[in-house]
Amino acid sequence: MINKQDILCNIKNKDDKILFSKIIEQLNFCIKNYTNTFTDFLPIIKYTELKSILSNIVLEQNIKIFGGFENAERIIIGFFPEYVEPKEKDFPISVLEIKYDTKFNKELKHRDFLGSIIGTGIDRSKVGDIIINENKAICFLKNNIAEYINTNLNQVGKTKIKTKIIDLNDCTIPTPKLEEKNIIVSSLRIDNILANSFNMSRNKISEYIKGEKVFLNFIVNTNSSKILKDNDIITVRGLGRIKILNIIGTTKKDNIILTIGKYT
Repeated sequence: MINKQDILCNIKNKDDKILFSKIIEQLNFCIKNYTNTFTDFLPIIKYTELKSILSNIVLEQNIKIFGGFENAERIIIGFFPEYVEPKEKDFPISVLEIKYDTKFNKELKHRDFLGSIIGTGIDRSKVGDIIINENKAICFLKNNIAEYINTNLNQVGKTKIKTKIIDLNDCTIPTPKLEEKNIIVSSLRIDNILANSFNMSRNKISEYIKGEKVFLNFIVNTNSSKILKDNDIITVRGLGRIKILNIIGTTKKDNIILTIGKYT
């Protein structure tokens, strides 16, 4: 069993301490009862923080994360006894499809769907990613609240909607759209590339970085001089997300030419 107090003593943020306490309880239940246990949905960055917290502990349990589809930003952590091979189908995830008529209604945004789901009295931790595609949204939910939402969610904002629970295997996630752009930078430092990508000064970008609003491959990055490489994904809260697609080469003045993709 893992001693929670030893693990949590160095965590100063109250919300993080509560979250990691619950996660460790799930892990300890798995250890004690030799049964699969699962957390609620949480941002994938919290999983990376958990790995760091548990890095000095030798665990026999198998650990797997899954959010309903590849590259989900909100995931569930599953703890499995050492003799169990973790499978995605074991995770308590349901998929709710929400459709509406775009002809007579305004386009609905992520915040509209999320706000209406939480408005039914559901905690945010029971809701995973919400993927919007044309006239519908695909919502990933914990199994134990999916039928409740399906029954009680009748509209999003003032827009009438239709819902149904669909099989996870029948769920099609659209490929994110990338707007490609070639940029020229003096170095591959993260502040340099972000300033160029979002047409901002490096000083302004540095404020985002210092404010822990920049995520490199979904992990908080506070290092302005971090060097980027192909396939790195950088998210700036409030500005957007880019991906390093290709480092092409250099100019005659030794500046670097690279292709970025901006998520749209």
